[in-house]
Amino acid sequence: MFKLFIKNIPPRVFWLANILFWLVLNTIAADSAHRASVRNARPSVWIDWWLDYLPWWGNWALMAPLICAAVMSIESSKHALLKKILLHLISALVLMVFYWTLTLIEVILISNQGQLTFEEFQISVGRLLLSPMHMDAFVYLTVASAGLAQSYYVKSQEYALTSQRLSNQLLKAELHALKSQLNPHFLFNTLNTISGLVRLDQKSGAVKALSELSQMFRSVLENQNKQLTSLSNEMEFIDCYLAIQKRRFESKISLEVDVAKECLDAQLPFMLLHTLVENAVQHGSQLESNDNMMKLVVSLRDGNLHIRLVNKASTGDDHKGFGIGLQNCRKRLHHIYKDQYVLQSHEIEDGYFETLLSLPAGGANV
Repeated sequence: MFKLFIKNIPPRVFWLANILFWLVLNTIAADSAHRASVRNARPSVWIDWWLDYLPWWGNWALMAPLICAAVMSIESSKHALLKKILLHLISALVLMVFYWTLTLIEVILISNQGQLTFEEFQISVGRLLLSPMHMDAFVYLTVASAGLAQSYYVKSQEYALTSQRLSNQLLKAELHALKSQLNPHFLFNTLNTISGLVRLDQKSGAVKALSELSQMFRSVLENQNKQLTSLSNEMEFIDCYLAIQKRRFESKISLEVDVAKECLDAQLPFMLLHTLVENAVQHGSQLESNDNMMKLVVSLRDGNLHIRLVNKASTGDDHKGFGIGLQNCRKRLHHIYKDQYVLQSHEIEDGYFETLLSLPAGGANV
């Protein structure tokens, strides 16, 4: 408890403000007493009144920090409620006895020109018992209430920080969980592609595809602890993926990629754009027609990264449903950018769909 008491003693700024506050109250009380004495035609010296009141008001400049520290220490302890109430009562009794003793000693020293005797102290205690002691108790309760309010404020700040810390940890865990769902998703599709090459007896293509897949996984390992990556790194990842898909669906998909150079250093969530491209490739590869156009355009405007992806899909396909990969895209974008992003997909003409993505080019604090 003593360590808690020392820990909760207010800082120097509080002490300075506290001393000034009680000196102002002492000055107001002395001035009121002086004016009342003058109105009643009694001899009065303002400074004498100020010195007479100083022990009573000035000592609260010492007591207030001690009371606050005691209250905050008791409230921050792990004792039960009844024990805390008992500790508050004991603390109040000890501190008030200390205040009265200190004040009486100072009053005697001031009135007797520095001389202190036991008889004078007894007389002063008798006068104190006949004085309105409830006023001192009221002042104590006021200061203790301030200490109690400070204690609850400190607790609320600690709870808020803890809550924010846990929220951030939960957010990171959920983002990592979403990324872990994406990796098996694209791996499953890519292995299906390589399996198709083997079945078509395109062994050299399968070997090259495995080499591309190895390069993709190297990128995954390098970025496994990152939520954001540069567009340049993302495009290298996508190029490897598209190289694999071209080997199997060369006649099915016609690819057109246009990425502005000023966009290459922009930050975006790792594998996010790849998920959009993969979704478009899967839709296009399932069509009966050939040379199904897929166009990817990336530009930078007004500090935002703008991505436009056009691909052909079956009119009976629920393209707006997106699947697990694009559902995760929405969740990741919401966690990272809140409401500062746009992700839309809609049919434009002749079975073509347009996917629009806009997000801050500077990334976000993840």
